[in-house]
Amino acid sequence: MKTLSQQQQDILLDFYFDCAGQEESDEARKLLESHKGAQEFYQKLNHSLVALEHLDNDINPCCPDHLVQETLEKLYSHQPPASADRLNQLLADENEKIVTKRQSFWRSFAEAVSVAAAIVILSGVFVPVTRQMRAQAWQTACQANLNKISQGIAQYAGDNNGALPAVETKAGNPWWKVGSTHPQNQSNTRHVWILVKGNYIKQPKVFACPGNCNSKSLPILEQDKLQSMSDFPDRRYITYSFQLISDTNKAILPSSRIPLMSDVNPIFEKCVKIPKDYAKAEFDPVKLSEKLLKVNSSSHRGKGQNIMFSDGTVKFTSKRVLDQNDDIFTVQGRDTYMGTETPSCEKDVFLVP
Repeated sequence: MKTLSQQQQDILLDFYFDCAGQEESDEARKLLESHKGAQEFYQKLNHSLVALEHLDNDINPCCPDHLVQETLEKLYSHQPPASADRLNQLLADENEKIVTKRQSFWRSFAEAVSVAAAIVILSGVFVPVTRQMRAQAWQTACQANLNKISQGIAQYAGDNNGALPAVETKAGNPWWKVGSTHPQNQSNTRHVWILVKGNYIKQPKVFACPGNCNSKSLPILEQDKLQSMSDFPDRRYITYSFQLISDTNKAILPSSRIPLMSDVNPIFEKCVKIPKDYAKAEFDPVKLSEKLLKVNSSSHRGKGQNIMFSDGTVKFTSKRVLDQNDDIFTVQGRDTYMGTETPSCEKDVFLVP
């Protein structure tokens, strides 16, 4: 197999897992068209993980955390010195049974997941350890971003009698219209854009989580143009959701600890239709489902989200429902969204877009 560099492997991995920017995706396609080593790498990766697809459904329960370790122990007990060889042979035998429709030892879900766990381990031959390390680094960098934003908010509040950054808005305006050039304040991100214009945040890129696919390979915002802009250019430049402010007079930094910002609200990530002309973007109505009520932000592989609280702390958690049974990504008592909602009460935290 023609040798691939570590960077080329990472690009192909991001492309495989749909987490590559436009430039990386183009480079990955070029590699797959012309590089034999890239083609073999991609085929082996796909072959190693395809057997997991049948487990991706709502009927099967979650795989216990200890199952991978137990699978490894069983493999080691059969042939300790050559566990990799044993694993390869085990999977090869099972693959042959699947192809020839002979009886497999996948007699139960637990056994199927055991083999799936083994396949995941085998895929580690092709998936560098650096990927997991990079995901952790993204999570840490995201927390650092939110810490900087928190400091900017605190400084702004100190200069403005405890007020949160907020522009004059009208309740019921479309809070999702990031990048709109309309003179009327609409998008909820126009509030935090004040931090950029007021130089409370010196680098606008801190509003883009490094783990979010949409924030990769973004053009740099020129400093001399920032003052003339009323909002972030488009959604790619801010992959965080901020507390919806519908009454500027009540936009005060709270004394109690409540969520102010988090990784992007996962419910509304795909409901905005964005044509080539971003100004003509449209919002598709959203009706909550059981899945939408459980999904976490895509910025961290759906495992959770970083949340910035009003006291300046930042926490990574898979929980969306926090104090007083309040889901930070929904409005209390509402199951259909048109993009113009407002919180049900002062204590109802709603982070958008």
